[in-house]
Amino acid sequence: MEKTFAVSKYLSAVKKLITTQIPPIWVNGVITQITERGRMVYLSIAEFAEKDVKPVAKLDLYMFAGEYAQMLARLAELPTPFVLKEELKVNLFVEADFYIGSGKFQCHVKNIDPNFTIGELARTKQAILQRLEKEGLLNRNKMLPLARLPFKIGLITGETTAAFKDFTTTLASSGFAFEVIPSYAKMQGNETEATVLAALAELQKIPDLDVVCIVRGGGSKTDLNYFDSEALCRAIAQFPVPVLTGIGHQIDESLVDKVSFRSCITPTDSAKFLVARAEEAKRALREVLLQIATASQRKLSESKDRLHRTETSISILFGKRLATERERLSAIAHDIARAPVRTLEREREKLNRNVEGLRFGVQKIIALQKAKFELVEAKVNANDPKRILSRGYTYTTGKNGLIKSAASVQSGDELLMHFADGNVSVTAK
Repeated sequence: MEKTFAVSKYLSAVKKLITTQIPPIWVNGVITQITERGRMVYLSIAEFAEKDVKPVAKLDLYMFAGEYAQMLARLAELPTPFVLKEELKVNLFVEADFYIGSGKFQCHVKNIDPNFTIGELARTKQAILQRLEKEGLLNRNKMLPLARLPFKIGLITGETTAAFKDFTTTLASSGFAFEVIPSYAKMQGNETEATVLAALAELQKIPDLDVVCIVRGGGSKTDLNYFDSEALCRAIAQFPVPVLTGIGHQIDESLVDKVSFRSCITPTDSAKFLVARAEEAKRALREVLLQIATASQRKLSESKDRLHRTETSISILFGKRLATERERLSAIAHDIARAPVRTLEREREKLNRNVEGLRFGVQKIIALQKAKFELVEAKVNANDPKRILSRGYTYTTGKNGLIKSAASVQSGDELLMHFADGNVSVTAK
């Protein structure tokens, strides 16, 4: 029977081979996992092909908690500090190791090259900026119009923080009626991106919002890395109202500062900017009111002058019209004074004509009427029945008067025949 080994002895031999034959070496990759568990910190780094989310290769690593804390402290003291987090590309000095308890190959992290990561961070930030600029997002929020009186303010910050107090106190002491609508988020750590995105989404539902402010107080420079998120940059760039940032760093500038409408140093500075904006609008309003008052005064003065000129013109015109009317009335009065005399003369002339007419007209009228009478008399005499009867004519009457037709006479009727010299009674047969 061939020689056999217990599992522990076999794995111990593998561990000895690995640790003696594989020298410590620098390995770079993207951190995919960081887990702190008691005295140990477990990490994983992986290699990715371009535009592929599936890793080409993966390496498990570990550190002791004390070593990990020392490394973080060293990174935080760098001129350009950063924190170890997932999706960060690092260059680690590792020592091959083998864990006998689970038969697992893993490497012990002994050191880190900060310059490699700083360079990667710079390249990543530059790549993000280039993508945003290419898509027209780098200055998109800056181009939005900011309200002259930005009174309705969305505020993203940590709950019950000094940043919240500084921001709201500055606004409250301004004397303006600012309305602050808070939406709280984590402003440091791995939850920063997700909670700030959620807060932006919540504020986007608020109608008639004038501006959004993202503020946090002072802290370590490594906290600034959480605001280099491309997702945050895109959300701020595409937000429908201007976004102000007051991240609390005087020198360093995060990517969200670059895409925001305006980057302020502190939460207080953000609030002061809004107060100054309101003060400027107030001054502009006062200037407009002063211009209106000046223009009104000038217009009033011009109107008074025009009214005075009109009054003078009316007085002159009234005087002329009054003189004209007086002349006209004088002429009318003169005409009225002369009218009775003229009327009396006309009536005297008419009366004289009438008297003359009466003197000679009566005779003419009598003669005319006499001639008419004689003509009528001649006609009457010519038609006198007696004269007609004298010519040999008769007329007959009966009990009913003048007989005009033989048909109206019956046999036995008593008739009276009239002659010029008398009447004869006859009986009809």
